Amino acid sequence: MPSSANVLIVEDDASFRDTLGDVLMDEGHSVHLAGHGAEALRILADLPRAVLIFLDVNMPVMDGLTFLSRISEWPDRDRLEVVIMSAAVDIEWFRGTRGVIKAMRKPFDFGKIVELARHFSERHSPARGSLAGAAEQPGAFVSTASAPPSEPEE
Repeated sequence: MPSSANVLIVEDDASFRDTLGDVLMDEGHSVHLAGHGAEALRILADLPRAVLIFLDVNMPVMDGLTFLSRISEWPDRDRLEVVIMSAAVDIEWFRGTRGVIKAMRKPFDFGKIVELARHFSERHSPARGSLAGAAEQPGAFVSTASAPPSEPEE
């Protein structure tokens, strides 16, 4: 297997987030979890290499659109690639958005996510001249997600 991808899943649905994290971890990727965009920014600040971000749009605290605007001026922004995941938003809105490599409507086949992570890790592997994509501990599962607030989403 090529070097693993460093993945950040930003999703407020804990069950979906954990399932997606388990699938990617089983494939040998280093997985980090966040329940909303603000939490994802804190995690991202500590990740020193290329990161593939699976991003939900509708979340409490900080939604996906705000998260995208915050990372638009992020140092080393070109090392971040984003896959939008949404059931409620028209995925066509994200065509041409810097760093968004794909927008997927929920529900989707987890096999497509695995394939995206594999391609990401190949593009950022040490063999391609970048140590940025090499995960420190393939298969590491890092959960820093907290439960979302109890108020209903709008």
